[in-house]
Amino acid sequence: MKKSFTFIMQLLMLLILCKLGYYLSDHLQLPIPGNVIGMILLFILLQTRILKVEWIELTSGFLVKHLAFFFIPISISLMTMGWLFIKFGLPLALTLGVSLIFGFIVSAWTVQKLSHRGEVKQHDNAHYHL
Repeated sequence: MKKSFTFIMQLLMLLILCKLGYYLSDHLQLPIPGNVIGMILLFILLQTRILKVEWIELTSGFLVKHLAFFFIPISISLMTMGWLFIKFGLPLALTLGVSLIFGFIVSAWTVQKLSHRGEVKQHDNAHYHL
């Protein structure tokens, strides 16, 4: 019973953040979707430790574990829109390919910069302890 109550309260917290994102997107007329703003708010709250991971861990773990189920409705919808793929398939594939390559490049660059930053920090600490 306690686990169910905890799950519901954590889900309620996540839903409030999502709805707050939609509210901010609508009222500030931002070009960013409300659910993305909600995720950004969640990220900021977690990074500033205003919201502790333990407070959403049970529900977020469940949602991630069952993430594949959330793609079933959109997959079925896409199957009914075969004409859309015939008409826009090539531009869509090119867009996805370019954005995938761009994502790889940006991710690799970020990892390289962050790993170099860690090496510099270790190097500085080594000199400090001499």
